[in-house]
Amino acid sequence: MSKLINIKTILVVGIIIRIAFLIWGAPLYYGTPNYATSLGDTWSWMSSMQNLVHTGTYTADPTYEDGKFFRPPGYSFFLMIFYFITGFDVEAMPLLIIGVQAIMDTFSILFIYKIIQQIGGSKQTSLIGAFLYCFYPFVIVWTAVLTAETSGIFFLLLSLVYITKGDQGRNYLKAGLFIGISILLRVQTIFIIPPLILYFLLKYGSIKNLINKNVIAFFIALTLSYGLWPARNLCYGKFIPAEEIVNDKHFSIDFTEFMFYIWSVKTDHRPQFDQIIEGKTVQWPKESYLLPGDSIKLAKLSALCYECGRGFSHWKYSAGLLKQPITAFTPCTEEIAKTFDELHTQQIKYNKYNFFIVVPLSNLEKAFFKSALYEHTNKIVVLFSSILFTYRTLCIFLGLLGSYLCFRYKMMDKKFNVLIVVYFAVWYLFLCVIYRNIEIRYLLLNDMLLLIPMAFLVNKVKDTIVKTKLQPTK
Repeated sequence: MSKLINIKTILVVGIIIRIAFLIWGAPLYYGTPNYATSLGDTWSWMSSMQNLVHTGTYTADPTYEDGKFFRPPGYSFFLMIFYFITGFDVEAMPLLIIGVQAIMDTFSILFIYKIIQQIGGSKQTSLIGAFLYCFYPFVIVWTAVLTAETSGIFFLLLSLVYITKGDQGRNYLKAGLFIGISILLRVQTIFIIPPLILYFLLKYGSIKNLINKNVIAFFIALTLSYGLWPARNLCYGKFIPAEEIVNDKHFSIDFTEFMFYIWSVKTDHRPQFDQIIEGKTVQWPKESYLLPGDSIKLAKLSALCYECGRGFSHWKYSAGLLKQPITAFTPCTEEIAKTFDELHTQQIKYNKYNFFIVVPLSNLEKAFFKSALYEHTNKIVVLFSSILFTYRTLCIFLGLLGSYLCFRYKMMDKKFNVLIVVYFAVWYLFLCVIYRNIEIRYLLLNDMLLLIPMAFLVNKVKDTIVKTKLQPTK
């Protein structure tokens, strides 16, 4: 790279790009000037935080017992800082928070730079990695909304800085603390723990050597950060290491059983979800019709979901299609949930090929090749998003290719390369095969880490081109 391009320059460019996006890009991309709070997830963190401050109980919904377990507290505690700073002014909070998130993501550029240096990369490779993260669109767009993506990445990368910094107890102590915080912010980070254990095993050579002061320090700090969440939940009588996905409103049991059913049949819950809440005829996929009577059963279910499903009524209310949602737990809601559960079981029993092969492969295809945003009427934004998703796919494959070349030519610390690949494989497979709810932001942590081997690939290609040009001609 040019001598003018150094880490300070990249950091300055990074913060300028992020602030510019907040001012001009985000209103267009998200389709609203109130983009910071435009996602529904924001309010569950916000309400949990406010309930803790004003009632002393951390809960998303004080009228519902399981509201205490709906969200891990990491992002709610992050929001609480700004809640106090602004004097409980919820309207003043978003601008301050997204500004801080832009700064945090700029520091993440520096973390990528340091990690690459500490795993064997040259200064040029480190600059390339910082450059790739600086301009990576899918980390930039999440700085603009009040969700945990930016802060989750920040603390994950900070943990990896200390993991790769040096073989000292205090580094591992900080790494355990920060990765615990990252898990509390974005719970899918927990899937990096098995790859980290493998990293430690490769580092120390055997299970016997694995038990040492550094690894013990790491897990003590992890227990004192993330571990307090499941410990707290046990005090309320439930062992919940992540979050309770069923709550009393949108994610009532009728809606969640619908989602588990539809993900057993196909990759996406649309258009069936939209057709239900809009009162339209639901076009169930052909795979739904396995046994005689399924067509009648599904037609009845469609009507029940629209008319008296508690969770669906909250989605209709949020979409402005209903004046008042259903709050009581009704026999109708229970019937909907029970029937969808039966249909789900039926898919596993009678449609094994579709359930175990076709849908997971379709999920993997979507995870790799998603090409556009949902529900955006601006054609320019749709075109731009398609270009960005294509770039994302390219980065994934270049990252995987870079990882392979790093193994082959020993360009990167092998242990760290294993960490990246195993974390990528474990989380992608879990999401696509078991959980099946494919949202691209859930894959952001893994995609972002692939920028590291991609940087080694780009640097190798650059060096090869330079050497070729310097070869004397015969």
